[in-house]
Amino acid sequence: MKTIAVDEETWEAIKQLKTKLDAKSYTEVLKKLIEVWHSVELDTKAEKVVIEDEDADFVISILKNKKKGKND
Repeated sequence: MKTIAVDEETWEAIKQLKTKLDAKSYTEVLKKLIEVWHSVELDTKAEKVVIEDEDADFVISILKNKKKGKND
């Protein structure tokens, strides 16, 4: 187990999050914050992806064919 130092404002914010999330521990709060951060990062990176329509149609057709194969 490790200890981290935070200022009073951060401590109060973490305590409020613990209550709002109904978390059992501060570790749970931090894990949730990390999870949300990763999700936001992924969304941000996904927004930057640019693909031509023709290529997008090709990828969609592959995904649809793959899905059909799993349902058969």
